[in-house]
Amino acid sequence: MNFKVFFNLAVIALLAVVCGCDKGKEESAPSRSERKAERVAVQSGGGNLARIQAAKVLRIGVKSDAPPFCFQNKEGNPQGFDVDLGFRLARALGVEPLFVTVSGPERIEKLKKGEVDVVIATLTATRKRAKDIDFSLPYFQDQQGLLVKSSSSVKSYRDLGGKKVVAVTGSTSIDNIKVVAPDAEVVAVNSLAEAFDKLNSGGAEAMTGDGLGLQALRLNSADPSQLRIAGEGFSAEPYVIGLPQNDSQFRSRIDEALTEIWTSGVWTRLFNKWLGAQSAYNFEAHFQMPVLPP
Repeated sequence: MNFKVFFNLAVIALLAVVCGCDKGKEESAPSRSERKAERVAVQSGGGNLARIQAAKVLRIGVKSDAPPFCFQNKEGNPQGFDVDLGFRLARALGVEPLFVTVSGPERIEKLKKGEVDVVIATLTATRKRAKDIDFSLPYFQDQQGLLVKSSSSVKSYRDLGGKKVVAVTGSTSIDNIKVVAPDAEVVAVNSLAEAFDKLNSGGAEAMTGDGLGLQALRLNSADPSQLRIAGEGFSAEPYVIGLPQNDSQFRSRIDEALTEIWTSGVWTRLFNKWLGAQSAYNFEAHFQMPVLPP
């Protein structure tokens, strides 16, 4: 099918960057020499970039349940749009990627605690989150939507009054649905898989989340004809890379890498691979990344 995604350029400077998959690296604890190198980098005041390059590893927090952005293949290895982006960033820094699985509710805390160096996990930039972490340039943008059973009477968020709507805790979806449908009964769960199960079992009338993710869930289901997207998108969801606070050198280096990915045409190839013409989804995107000028 052909699903057009329209982005609101006036709401926020747009998006973009994806990936091209290589084979994932297994998670493992840093060696003694790597830990020593990290300590030396930190003690010398080099910041996160120096520490990462000294350790030769970029620890990247990714989800395992958000296709086509980040999910696990049959062998249990991470893959997807966000994962390939992680490979590209690690390559730009001259280090190896180490993917660490994070859930939506825990991704920011893991970054704050230093358990990962960056988070690439369908993370929307918000003012609330900016109090705890920093952001890269937007590398993609989606819109929040609704997924319902085909037999449902729900046509849009305007029909949610008094109905149960399931969403993942810690996501912008919960805050947004409370604004556009204040009379809905919001049911918070810990994962997209749990939310999808609750919708299918009748535990909720609708599931809300990012539009492309909902489309992917529908198309990957046992019988896509039993599900449908209800109405148009109703929020802007600019995806960014989550970064440690107060490190402008590291943030600038990540933004430079994203700019190169966009201007070199890599983004287009990777979008086509995971979401576009070469994928099972055949989505169509209209966007422009806010790249840094030379």
